[in-house]
Amino acid sequence: MIENIFLAATAEGLSCSMRIPLNKEHDIVKEKLKVPPSYMIPVFIDVGYANPDEPKLEQYTPNLDKQIRFGMWK
Repeated sequence: MIENIFLAATAEGLSCSMRIPLNKEHDIVKEKLKVPPSYMIPVFIDVGYANPDEPKLEQYTPNLDKQIRFGMWK
């Protein structure tokens, strides 16, 4: 479900981020948003327009020959 939201937002030219609330953060957000006590918020998804001046990270390409071994241990 989350992946589908990310894909749909990206198809519309938007950017997304995800945060999993832990412990007190979860409870504080539920209280502020007046979420019923029986509900749980598994993830926060932020959707919006990315800053065009933000530097883009290079994609890491692993060397599979060094990482995958067949029939032997490291």
